[in-house]
Amino acid sequence: MAHERFTDIVGNTVEECIEKAVKELNLEKNTIKFVVLNDGIQTKPAKIRVCLKPEEVDLIQSVLKKFFSLLGVKVELEIIPRDKRYSVNVNAKNPYWLIGKDGQIIDQLEYLLNLILRKKAPNLSIRLDIANFRKQKEETLKNKALAIVARVRELQREMRFDPVTEEEYRILRDFLKDIKDIKFYPVKEEEKTILVIAPRK
Repeated sequence: MAHERFTDIVGNTVEECIEKAVKELNLEKNTIKFVVLNDGIQTKPAKIRVCLKPEEVDLIQSVLKKFFSLLGVKVELEIIPRDKRYSVNVNAKNPYWLIGKDGQIIDQLEYLLNLILRKKAPNLSIRLDIANFRKQKEETLKNKALAIVARVRELQREMRFDPVTEEEYRILRDFLKDIKDIKFYPVKEEEKTILVIAPRK
């Protein structure tokens, strides 16, 4: 099913996915913009995500490369279209000063870049990551949640997660909502949000 900004194509190999995209979407092979979601080597099927609005990808690339060049940083961009906005991972030499403590600089850069992008295209926005910092942080958060879920199942009693930010709560909510044998809810304590995970009885 095609979304507003992308469609996913599956096949036995990446090359087969590309050929299917060219045929089904009536695209030129040398102009197609896509990212590989699964190369099909370890697990089948292979999957690519084809951008249906390449002009938006071109604009993001142009704005971000110019922005970082003004900071004296040469970057490589990985841009993945999603339903509401684009995920952009920035790779650079010595990227850590672009991340900051707990990703605070990433938050500030994302805010500035979205201001610039929206002046050029009001409906365009990005979710910024630097050297996959946010992705790795999310994976750590999810793994910790799974460990607590396992303990809740074992002990059949509720357990409390460490205080989480609003963004972390949204990530955990979307991650845990499909686990049928547990329930979860937030508790406010001294301006902090505590996530409680409990067995569903």
